[in-house]
Amino acid sequence: MTNSVRLKDKSLSDREWLAHAVLDSLSAHIAILDHNGVILKTNRAWKEFALVNDIKMRPDMIGVNYLELCDSVKGESAEESRSVANGIRKVIARESDEFVVNYACHSESVKRWFYMRVTLLSMSGPLRVVVSHENITPLKLAEEALKKRERELEIQTKNLEEANIALKVLLKHREEDKQELEEKIMANV
Repeated sequence: MTNSVRLKDKSLSDREWLAHAVLDSLSAHIAILDHNGVILKTNRAWKEFALVNDIKMRPDMIGVNYLELCDSVKGESAEESRSVANGIRKVIARESDEFVVNYACHSESVKRWFYMRVTLLSMSGPLRVVVSHENITPLKLAEEALKKRERELEIQTKNLEEANIALKVLLKHREEDKQELEEKIMANV
């Protein structure tokens, strides 16, 4: 957020100021939803992501219905987005304590992945849901590199096994040739 949270805003109580400051200090992109899925509050990481990625609405997205947004997605990620909306609805309906999912969020220029966690905010008063998106791109890229290396090792192992078989065949032929040569020498002697 802006300096208004870092420097204590006179309109906020100490508890409110602390809550804002803690929320803005987190690296996860966080939104607080009401019982209908409407975004009530977002943190600095959420807003910065929206600005950097040129989201075509207010960067804080306050007042946007997150469930409707997920339901309206078209294309490749439409099914996954509807699954996310249904997971959030289950948490809101208290049918589930939490909803978690890893998902790809690639742009035209960048591959990236996120871990999403949805939980009820434990507090008295109206129902609130916390939606948290943590960037796990470095982990996914390391995972992809590891899988690639494993495939390369499998190919190398297969090649080594084939070379080993070929060497065994050559050694067997050499041993047979040696034995044949010894027999010829003995016969000539």
